[in-house]
Amino acid sequence: MRIAINRTDALGDTLLTMPMALAIKNKYPEAKIYLVTNRANKELLKNNNYLDDIFVVNPADSVFKRLWLLRKEFKKWQTTHYFYFGGKNWPSLSALLAGVPWRGGLKSRWPTFFLLNKGIRQSRRLVVAHEAEYNLALVKDLGIDWTQLPKQMWRENIIATTIEEDEQARQLILQKYQLDINQDFILCHPGMTGHTLNWPAKNYARLLERLQEALLSDANSASWNFVVGHGSNDQVWINSIKDFFKTHKLQKPIIYFDGQENGLRNYMSLIKKAGLFIGPSTGPTHIASLLGRPVVTLFSPIKVQSARRWRPLELRNEQVKVIVPDVICGESHSCAGQACPYYECMSKVEVNDVVKTCVDQIQKIK
Repeated sequence: MRIAINRTDALGDTLLTMPMALAIKNKYPEAKIYLVTNRANKELLKNNNYLDDIFVVNPADSVFKRLWLLRKEFKKWQTTHYFYFGGKNWPSLSALLAGVPWRGGLKSRWPTFFLLNKGIRQSRRLVVAHEAEYNLALVKDLGIDWTQLPKQMWRENIIATTIEEDEQARQLILQKYQLDINQDFILCHPGMTGHTLNWPAKNYARLLERLQEALLSDANSASWNFVVGHGSNDQVWINSIKDFFKTHKLQKPIIYFDGQENGLRNYMSLIKKAGLFIGPSTGPTHIASLLGRPVVTLFSPIKVQSARRWRPLELRNEQVKVIVPDVICGESHSCAGQACPYYECMSKVEVNDVVKTCVDQIQKIK
């Protein structure tokens, strides 16, 4: 059995797809599993032990070149099974042109009814299950009942960093930021892409200010450092936080870590060492949870954006604390804006409530 998985979108989506690869390996240890993805996801999944090869799609190539290259890769892999999870349909066309006999996955938009001969229909917008559970359900035609598998089997070891990588990252961060990641620090990643609602940047800034007040006044916690992580698309959040602290005095300087500039693997090693990770519904939050860190995360109440579907996978109980605005949201897909009586509901999440949740999480690990 030689199985190709097509997942070329965001980090979080990819991480919530990988449990099905682990489920396949558990059922069929001799199976070969290949991934069609982007460059960032290849970096993310480095050092795993369940993917046998990864094909990186070059966005600069024309669609025709991509079709030809991937068709060639499918043939090289001698692919017997192919899975589609959404996004562009051209990889599914490549699988068809390569003669892959079993083409399954998510059957939704009309091209999938033509390109997939083993697809399964799912109405994910109903949000009756978690995204990882939706993905795991797609392997039932391979004779796999994911509900009978221990949760830890399909949640652990999805991503990992090596001892050598962690030490390399420690030296880089120590030299560049004078931060020893083996000492206590809180990592906040406030930015995100997409249309999901997020907490205002000024509230993340106030949270950091009040966490310093709460922790640095305690002799037992006075050593904590504070790091704000970000990527190339998060600059508006970083600028807002920096502007806030131009007029608010900090007890200890904030360290701003550019994950894009320093590389994803170094950012993963930084996340892995964090005493607490704070962030919205975004890829780094999923990374933090799957690396075993305590997490406090803020989620939108809108149905398709909700924690019911996108909550980070926990490796242990009480590892992740999800905070949602205390409102009755009747929207399924997007914010109704000013027509909603709770408009700008994310702003209604009180900073002091998030501070308390963060301190509670820290006390659990101390």
